Amino acid sequence: MRWLRALVPYALILAIGGPIALALRTYYAERAAVAALTWAHPDVWVLAGAGLLLAWVGFHLARGRGATMAFSRVGELRRAGGGFRSYLVGAPMALRIVALGALIVALARPQTYRTITREVDSVDIMIVLDLSQSMEETDMARGEPLTKTDRLDAAQRVIRRFVAKRQGDRVGVVVFAQQAMLQCPLTLDMAIVDQVVAGLSLGDIPSMGTAIGDGLGLGLAYLRKSDAKSKVVILLSDGENNISTQMTPKQAAEVAFDDRIKVFTVLVGADDARLFRDNSVNPATLRNIATVTGGRFFKATDFNELQEGFETVRAELDKTRRVEKQRKKDAELFVAPLAIGLALLALERLLAATLLRRFP
Repeated sequence: MRWLRALVPYALILAIGGPIALALRTYYAERAAVAALTWAHPDVWVLAGAGLLLAWVGFHLARGRGATMAFSRVGELRRAGGGFRSYLVGAPMALRIVALGALIVALARPQTYRTITREVDSVDIMIVLDLSQSMEETDMARGEPLTKTDRLDAAQRVIRRFVAKRQGDRVGVVVFAQQAMLQCPLTLDMAIVDQVVAGLSLGDIPSMGTAIGDGLGLGLAYLRKSDAKSKVVILLSDGENNISTQMTPKQAAEVAFDDRIKVFTVLVGADDARLFRDNSVNPATLRNIATVTGGRFFKATDFNELQEGFETVRAELDKTRRVEKQRKKDAELFVAPLAIGLALLALERLLAATLLRRFP
């Protein structure tokens, strides 16, 4: 019967661990049926094999290190037999091994998550802003009592207010004067856009001239890479295209029309400019761009008109439905294996101190 007694520890591990493993498998399968199951710490499984191997070695070492007592007549002891409890000597170690397995599962931190799909209104907006020297003309009245502010400052204030209300949209910024330059690519982060707009100043790029065609063309180039159904450009300038450029305003407007991109144009500045009389506002260029592309033209001679123009743009922006997927944690499932592991360890301690206590 020695061979039978040798198999008892393995049978105990299967008898204890089998039902527990089956129960956990059923539990996780039921949860996975309603939400995706994942492991927060999958690397724990790499250590699981080493841990179980060490437990197995400890199990065999413990079996060979049994307690002994001195008897003068061994034959009488053999005839007495080991009794039922002798078959359960390996039960404490079996409980430890199964408990270790349960705790490893708990450490891997099983959890479920749900993927929430929702449709959001969105539009890709490229703001194209004039940074030519004439934008420092202080002819934009605002506030009560009325105070004068320069055109760039007024434009920055209105753009920042506009951007703050564009949650869910993507906004980018292009500036132009003698040449055009991207300042901020299309992004959903309105805080970044606000920071970029607030930091703009005359002199960021060569400012002797107004290359409206190049500025609009660069903004369109970045919008063409977008897969959004609704794309618009908001172009702010206080003058006309007055230098030789790679792309004329007319050519840029035709590109926008072909790409179905609306361009809303805003002419900034009063008619009685004082600093730059030779570079007075000219609505014809901006009005033509808006007409060709299906947008709208606005003339803002003071801060309030500029604000009203942007509010109108905001109200008229076409919306496109875009699907967003967000992964959200549903439930933590480590509690069950943790409780099982701790319960088995407590049972092992109890048996080792009572029914299966070893002498001496």
